[in-house]
Amino acid sequence: QLAKLQGARVVGIAGGAQKCAYVRDELGFDVCVDHKSATFADDMKAALPNGLDGLFENVGGEPFLQCLRRLNDFARIAICGLIASYEGAPTALPDMRLFLVRRFKIEGFIVSDHMHLWPKALAEVGGLVASGKLKYRETVREGLDAAPQALVDLLHGGNFGKMLVKLV
Repeated sequence: QLAKLQGARVVGIAGGAQKCAYVRDELGFDVCVDHKSATFADDMKAALPNGLDGLFENVGGEPFLQCLRRLNDFARIAICGLIASYEGAPTALPDMRLFLVRRFKIEGFIVSDHMHLWPKALAEVGGLVASGKLKYRETVREGLDAAPQALVDLLHGGNFGKMLVKLV
């Protein structure tokens, strides 16, 4: 949503038609591709006819590989998470020639590395949420006893938006 507010064409990836509809219709992304679709690779190709210049990566796995195959020269990638590998799936990189040929930059993104920017980010994002320009959705589970199943559900797409466990 932040990229869209800055004027970028934004393609999202989500699991299932309902989540893709939300990403497209409620969050305002230009396109959303269902990574559970049997035609996912072809759908990604169609969604990115001019390639990909920037990627904020949270998942890894097949969605990440499909994005790497569509990078434009000098694209930039921020790796913020690799949830597809959190249960032990390998995180191997594809053909390393992509790094040379596409000359992209890839960097890990850990929020705590940027704590000096937290007050500014909180004010900006908080203002966007308060004004309705930035939307979010949460799945809330009640009680500490619900935490293990909440984690399992998160890893398997059983949430819609941010997964939270309410303790009190």
